[in-house]
Amino acid sequence: HAHLEPIDFATASQISGEESQILEVRLRPNQMLRAESGAMLYMTQGVNMETSMGLGGASGGGFSAGLTRMMTGQNLMVSDFRFAPAGIETESLPPSGGDFGTVALGTDFPAKILKFTMADHPDARLVCQKGAFLAGS
Repeated sequence: HAHLEPIDFATASQISGEESQILEVRLRPNQMLRAESGAMLYMTQGVNMETSMGLGGASGGGFSAGLTRMMTGQNLMVSDFRFAPAGIETESLPPSGGDFGTVALGTDFPAKILKFTMADHPDARLVCQKGAFLAGS
């Protein structure tokens, strides 16, 4: 696995709509977007989706992470999206090189989508109602 680069949501994402908003995220090679299972509205060619219970192994994810999400009102499963241009090894591309793919996410009910960068609030606690998380990097 190549080292994953974080997504800069300030430049790589756009929220559109009024009552039912849509989040569009541009993915470059070596980036991964983790989203709530079932939130994907569409994705462009070259974007691959893998649905699982989360990261397994030594990171403490997998089944226990899925159960924790379920107990807090989230989905058991999460979807990971990666962009891989056809015919190109993603490990050989620079982080900013190549094309990009787009993933559009939304909710199944009218909702406003807000962006939060957790690094901007290092000492803050974010308390949300169940179903509030849509996607992250």
